[in-house]
Amino acid sequence: MKLPTLDGWLSWSFDDIAYSQRTDKNSVYKFQIKKRLTLPVGSYYEEIYNNARHMRDYYSGTFDVLLSGGIDSEVVVRTFKDLGIKHNTFIFKYENDYNYRDVDSAVEIATSLGIDYKIIDFSLQKFYENDAYDLFKKSKCTRSARLTHLKFFDYLDNIPVMGNAEPYWKRVLGADYSKKSEWLFPLSESDHSWSIYCHNLGRENICDWYEFSPNVIRSFNNLPIVQDLINDKINGKKSSWTSRISIHRILWPDIKPKHKLVGYEIDKLPGTYPEFVTTLQEIMTSEIGVGNEYWLTQSQLNDLL
Repeated sequence: MKLPTLDGWLSWSFDDIAYSQRTDKNSVYKFQIKKRLTLPVGSYYEEIYNNARHMRDYYSGTFDVLLSGGIDSEVVVRTFKDLGIKHNTFIFKYENDYNYRDVDSAVEIATSLGIDYKIIDFSLQKFYENDAYDLFKKSKCTRSARLTHLKFFDYLDNIPVMGNAEPYWKRVLGADYSKKSEWLFPLSESDHSWSIYCHNLGRENICDWYEFSPNVIRSFNNLPIVQDLINDKINGKKSSWTSRISIHRILWPDIKPKHKLVGYEIDKLPGTYPEFVTTLQEIMTSEIGVGNEYWLTQSQLNDLL
């Protein structure tokens, strides 16, 4: 079985057991990086395409892309389409319009790009009432809202692909620009829940699309706008999140602005979780905690890469 990243350049362990899974609340998640300094780093836009080419050459199976409607999964389908990489596209739709804005956005993206897609109806409340806790016990995922994606994989026959692990920087002092602040880059257990789960099932996956090759992170950090951000040259910015559209519009000028959605909306309020999601989160946290995460400075990340 192929490893989740190119030649295993980025891997994980629990309690020092490589590619293992959390066992209890005291399990310690760590990441390991194998340096690949022989890979020359091109521009971010070159490396996005190189990243997908590596995937095409690394795997022999067909890709099943989960298109959420956000910018991250849009980058995935645009890149695959531009390179002619064969893939299926799936959009999951919840009852009660829980994710209607996500679905509308995903359909608009696929339609505008001329990509065939399939909408799968998914009963969210039924899943949380009947299956979610058992899936949590099996996966040891630390975030209840992410359990749905683990279930989605049961609907896919081929290699699941998610536009996850996009490079992200967060300013320690938030919007307070009265003094210079450090910016930090996360590598966390919860952000790799999907790849950990699939790998432990023995299922090849690309659940961390942006981290498949190290050069995506390297080249992202070399972008002038990212360097300006993490050196406090753009006043008022709290993270790199709101710069994603402008970064990718260089490559695809027709990308439309998007609000950050999480797939759940109560009373038309984006980002609001249903009570059955938050209730399960409390149970999960009491049983296994919130998971481990590491926030790296620019110099720490550079030393690793």
